[in-house]
Amino acid sequence: MEKEEFEAIIIEAIDGIPEEFKSKVDNLSIVIDEFNIAYSNDVNKNDKNKITLALYHGVPLTKRCHGKPIFPDKITIYKKAIEMVCKNNEEIKKTLKRVVLHELGHYFGLEENKLNQLGY
Repeated sequence: MEKEEFEAIIIEAIDGIPEEFKSKVDNLSIVIDEFNIAYSNDVNKNDKNKITLALYHGVPLTKRCHGKPIFPDKITIYKKAIEMVCKNNEEIKKTLKRVVLHELGHYFGLEENKLNQLGY
């Protein structure tokens, strides 16, 4: 999939977020890493060497201290990894939308198990 189409799907996913959440997103960038494939180094043996499709870097809203300076948050989306686990462009679109919502969930303070329960 071309980078422009990949970006358009990400923008579409963000545009689909309800305004009450979108208006709370501040100082967050979304970066597409086109070439690298990240693997989990989680201590849980079931997750070790699992391909990472995206990664949230930052301090979730629920853990921020008011008045203290904070670095910008970032979501890195691994394009090659997503393409590797998907069979076609339709599956890439579906996966990308889920991944964007999953990582935004981390931004809002949701833990991995809660996101999995919600289907993200």
